Amino acid sequence: MVEEGKDHDRGELVEEQEEDDENGGVVVVYGINQGFGGALARVGTEYYMKDVQKVQPSAAQAYLGITNIPWIIKPIWGLLTDVVPILGYRRRPYFVLAGIIGILSMFFLSFHEKLHIVLALLALTAGSAGVAIADVTVDACVAQHSGIHSSLAPDMQSLCALSSSIGALIGFSLSGIFVHLIGPKGVYGLLSIPYALVLIIGLVLKEPYSPSFAYRQISEKFAAAATAMWTTLKSEDVWRP
Repeated sequence: MVEEGKDHDRGELVEEQEEDDENGGVVVVYGINQGFGGALARVGTEYYMKDVQKVQPSAAQAYLGITNIPWIIKPIWGLLTDVVPILGYRRRPYFVLAGIIGILSMFFLSFHEKLHIVLALLALTAGSAGVAIADVTVDACVAQHSGIHSSLAPDMQSLCALSSSIGALIGFSLSGIFVHLIGPKGVYGLLSIPYALVLIIGLVLKEPYSPSFAYRQISEKFAAAATAMWTTLKSEDVWRP
């Protein structure tokens, strides 16, 4: 009985640790990286295109549309996190990947002088991909957690929205100050910090390890996931008001 009690307490501690990690991931991804960082990046990119790249506003808007491509293909990132584990983990590697991509792209923009517009667009698109990958990964964590603890699902959704709103509010409030003090390239250097936090979340997140995975069945799993997605989209409960 004593051993069973210890095992029960240990299980509760592990579950609380996993919940704390997920809450921290929500705050980092939604609040700091996507909310604060997204607001800062938006204002910084506008000034970067105008002051550094010397492009016309119409061309700048077209270029910004290119950088949003990673968000257009967001369902693909979702399929990858659900279907293709990396080194036995389904979530952690994608947080790490998003953080590394974001850090490298921001450093590339921050430290290069007279960067060609094509290379700048590639770096901005890579940074956008880092945010999109982190976003879809934390969405998967929230959905999984909500499925296990359905009573906490509304609280998790509220935390997501609140973190994003507060982060964006702070980001837009301070973006002009940062651009004035350190310039748009300095803002990109500052944006490496939110990506670094995403990287840390990937390193510390508690997730079950699954060493055995049939990578030869990836195509079949992709097809099954795509079929399930299409079935969901056809459901009247999804698209009807």
